[in-house]
Amino acid sequence: MTKRQFIAHYVRMNRKSYTLAIIFIFLVNWLQVEIPRYIQLAIDLIDDASNVGHQQLQTYVGVVVGMSVAMVLVRILSRMYALNPGRVTEAALKNTLLEKLNRLPNSYHEKFASGRLISIINNDVMGIRLLFGIGFLQFFNTMFALSLTPVYMWRISPELTLYSILPISIAFVIFRVGFIRMKALHMEHMNRLQNLSAQLMSYLSGVDLIKSQQMSGWVSAEMEKLNQQLLRCRLRITRIQVFFMPVLDYANDLMKILILGLGGYMLMNQALTLGEITAFLTYSVLLAMPLMQLGRIATVYQRGIVGIQSAQTILNAEVPANDQSELSATDVESLKGQTFSVRNLSFQYQGETRRVLDDISFDIPAGKKVGILGGIGAGKTTLVNCLNHHLDVPKSTVFLGDKDVTGISRSDLRRYVKTVTQDPYLFSATVEENIRFGSPHADVAKQQVDEVLELSQLASDVARLENGDQTLVGEKGIMLSGGQKQRLSIARALLEPADLIIMDNVLSAVDYETERKILDALFQRLAHQSVLVVSHRVNALEYMDEIIVLNEGKIIAKGDHITLLATCPYYKETWLLQQHEAETSVC
Repeated sequence: MTKRQFIAHYVRMNRKSYTLAIIFIFLVNWLQVEIPRYIQLAIDLIDDASNVGHQQLQTYVGVVVGMSVAMVLVRILSRMYALNPGRVTEAALKNTLLEKLNRLPNSYHEKFASGRLISIINNDVMGIRLLFGIGFLQFFNTMFALSLTPVYMWRISPELTLYSILPISIAFVIFRVGFIRMKALHMEHMNRLQNLSAQLMSYLSGVDLIKSQQMSGWVSAEMEKLNQQLLRCRLRITRIQVFFMPVLDYANDLMKILILGLGGYMLMNQALTLGEITAFLTYSVLLAMPLMQLGRIATVYQRGIVGIQSAQTILNAEVPANDQSELSATDVESLKGQTFSVRNLSFQYQGETRRVLDDISFDIPAGKKVGILGGIGAGKTTLVNCLNHHLDVPKSTVFLGDKDVTGISRSDLRRYVKTVTQDPYLFSATVEENIRFGSPHADVAKQQVDEVLELSQLASDVARLENGDQTLVGEKGIMLSGGQKQRLSIARALLEPADLIIMDNVLSAVDYETERKILDALFQRLAHQSVLVVSHRVNALEYMDEIIVLNEGKIIAKGDHITLLATCPYYKETWLLQQHEAETSVC
């Protein structure tokens, strides 16, 4: 979508409001230029002492008053219909951007920091709102004013009109220079604002580390650098606005001097009447108002165009072809209860030469409970992100039944696969609302929410909270402990059934006893569903149907707990070490 197509799309969306706005803006400007004409006629009748002249004067005064009242009402309507599309466009665009961001793959989000995307949606879209609101209003207001007002001035005195336009023409040349300079500076300003937002988000997400490592001074210095760069850019824009944009105001003042000087001379020579020179001065004021708005229009236009360019980085991003398609109803039913298979999967991150996963193969049949054991850096989380297609995996390596997952859209795949991560994200909402995020249906019964709270061993903790499951958990669940966050994320995953539930080291923040209770309850609840539990704890995997031992990206052993104790030294050594640690912690 080009900028022209973007603007045309949202203009069409608001075409009814814009049409009415243009009509009312024209009426406002027509009334503005008609009122001085009747003032002129009224002033020229002041010296007429006849009854007819007196009655005509009263008529003109009544017309001026009536038109003024009408102009107020019409101006209100013009503001309503011209400014509302800006808000409508902002709301529609934000929804479109959020929908697009949800469809874009992980590879896109790796290129753009969250803070930069937030800045685009908040700051840059605000410029688009101004363009489609106040920018539209001021553009047509200026266009009608600059077309109607000179015509009425020309009717009074063509010669005086030409002299009046001369300083304005010179001012426009200077204004154009400043306008071109501002375009580049507004682009730089938006980029620096995005960089500042991205860096701030990064520091806020690592605020605990910054405090523990006493890095506050360094972070403050880095933020000060970015702030100073943004300030210098903003000052350069302000200098242009101060020195170049007011040139139109100066031209307006010069125009008034010319009108008073030449108009007074023509009045003395009886080339103009007192009413005509009064009306001409009024028209000069009406002409000055849109001229003064040109600087604001230029700023709004530049911000809007820069905002459109930023929004296009999201709107024009390519969604993978498979994510644009949807499974048919027949395919949806046929894939239920199918085996999840991995065949010779190897994976390495972009820019790295080392393989994080090397020739991985295994199956997860329907209803089977599989565990993956591995130390730090073994490739467990990377494997999980390949299984749920969070990462772009090679073709013919991961299958759901006989269907390659690379040919299934991510939204369709997540009907069958749910992932509970080791770093759960909670919204600044209540406990119940966070659980309900696990279902696309709004009519989930309260009984189902209570049931999954019991299964995740969180019900007793929630009961102790001040407002129970209506307690706000805060941003990212700041009001909850690490174990409570993990159990809440498990409850959210259990709310809606799925063929395969992947639990990526989600019980690392709970004790062994709670961990065992959660797993027992889960296996009873998920008797007919497949479960993949990823952990570095052997105790969490003892009762799995099959355990896969992962080390340095390779599978070094498979089997149940008893078999691996007898055949895999790495597994036995890990189990003995963790048993010793558990006994020591109890003592």
